[in-house]
Amino acid sequence: MKKLILTIAFVYCAVLSVLAQDSPYQKAMKKEISNLEKADSLSKFQQSANAFARISQLNPGAWQPYYYGALAYIYQGLDGSLSLHKKDEALAKAEELIKKADVISPNNSEIVTLEGFKVMAEVSADPGSRGQSLSGAVMYNFGKALSIDPKNPRATVLMGQMEYGTAKFFHSGTEKACGLVKKSQTLFEEQPVETLTASLLPTWGGSLAGRLAKACQ
Repeated sequence: MKKLILTIAFVYCAVLSVLAQDSPYQKAMKKEISNLEKADSLSKFQQSANAFARISQLNPGAWQPYYYGALAYIYQGLDGSLSLHKKDEALAKAEELIKKADVISPNNSEIVTLEGFKVMAEVSADPGSRGQSLSGAVMYNFGKALSIDPKNPRATVLMGQMEYGTAKFFHSGTEKACGLVKKSQTLFEEQPVETLTASLLPTWGGSLAGRLAKACQ
């Protein structure tokens, strides 16, 4: 009887061990998310975008590869070394991927936030001619994302960044912007990072909150 119990326990543990192992998809995604987080050049951002494109071809029902591929293109669109045309090309590719992610996972706070970030990058590419026409769309998307998930730190910090830039442009107070930045820092600290990482969910944005917090001092 004792041997039977030990055998059952061993089999149970073995099954749990197998179930706990990452699938090839999860392994590939975790590797490329890590690469994207460490990317520091246009070529590396493009490598990430290409890698996520390959993963999405093998897993067309998953929204995360489209999401992170779009994020890689947004980072390219924010690179000051590119011409306006090249920035817009990268951001157009990001938009295509965001739409694909949205079809798979509609009303997803992270995807809506990413759309706002993409429009924000479009404004940044040519603020003089786009600020007035697109700023409303940026804030609308961040507001929508927060209505879906009020504790989304990325929507909060990006809204704070937008508010901060607007305040500086009009030479007005930054109290509202800095309040959002401070709130985002708390939300980032409360993130269950291990759980999010295991689920391939976004955790980025904490470093941005830190930089903005310093500017608010």
